[in-house]
Amino acid sequence: MRRFALLLVSAGMMLAALNLPCLAQDFRPYAGSSLDEKYSREASKAAPDKESQVYTTNDTFDQVYAFYKTLYKEHTMRASPPKLPTGQQIRWAFFIIDGGKDLVTSKHWMKIQWPFVGGTDGKDIRQVTVIQVVRAK
Repeated sequence: MRRFALLLVSAGMMLAALNLPCLAQDFRPYAGSSLDEKYSREASKAAPDKESQVYTTNDTFDQVYAFYKTLYKEHTMRASPPKLPTGQQIRWAFFIIDGGKDLVTSKHWMKIQWPFVGGTDGKDIRQVTVIQVVRAK
C-alpha cells in the first residue's frame, strides 16, 4: 500500500514537472504591456462584482491576439464589435482563462481590443491595444 501511494505521489510530481496545460490557468501579461492603474480602478468600479486589470501596449492587435491564442481558449462573441463615432471599427477578441464554458460561466477571462476606449464618457480614445483581465470576486 505504501509503495502504491509513493508511486501516485511520484507520478503526480512528474506530471507537474512536465508543465502540461491545464484547464484553469493564471493570466500571463503580454511582454511590453503596462498596467494602467487608473483604468483598472474605473473598470472594477463599473462592475463591483468583478475585479479588472487593464494593460496597454503599442504592439498591434494582431501581435497580442497571436500571443494569447496560443495560451487560452478563445470565446467568439455573437455580436460584432461596435464602431467609433468616427466610423473606425473596433477590433476585439475574448479568451477564457479558467477553462469555463463561456463568458457567463467563467470566473476569469480577458478581452483584447484596439483601439483603447476609456473614460466615463468614452472619449479617451488611444491608438493602442488594450488587454482587460476580468476576475469574479
